[in-house]
Amino acid sequence: MNLFVAFLKYFSLIAFASVWLITNASFPPEISLHYPYNPISKHWFLYVSLGFVGIFNLMMVFFQRFLQNIPIEKLQIPQADFWKENEISREEFYNVLKAWFYTFTALVNLYAAFLIYKIWEINVMIRNTIDMTLFWIIGVVLILLALIYIFVRFRIRKYSIWD
Repeated sequence: MNLFVAFLKYFSLIAFASVWLITNASFPPEISLHYPYNPISKHWFLYVSLGFVGIFNLMMVFFQRFLQNIPIEKLQIPQADFWKENEISREEFYNVLKAWFYTFTALVNLYAAFLIYKIWEINVMIRNTIDMTLFWIIGVVLILLALIYIFVRFRIRKYSIWD
């Protein structure tokens, strides 16, 4: 597995924790996603976001380890003859899967940190209505691209797409 991917995962957790701690100190007692409508408690918002990221990270670790414990012969994967060919192919299959899980987790962590920052910006810095639709669409598109990528990646009959 690529050292950069592992670094990215842990960096994203540190980035999320940093944004969470900084915004926790400076959010007003009540915040709004569309200022000044429907205010909610800052503690509710921040702890739910913290819980989401924590549970999401644990679920990704669980699913990754769960899939690594399933024999590759029982998995339905594209280009199965290539990935099940020999021990090196099997090992590379699990390395690609692990790298994807780490990258996807990092993507979601960074996106959550970005959303918390934008909501903080709406409530503290701008104090004006900003349409968050674009930011939600960006997140959905990024997540869909990441989900599509893993299926496309296993159709490529190479251990590394960079060769």
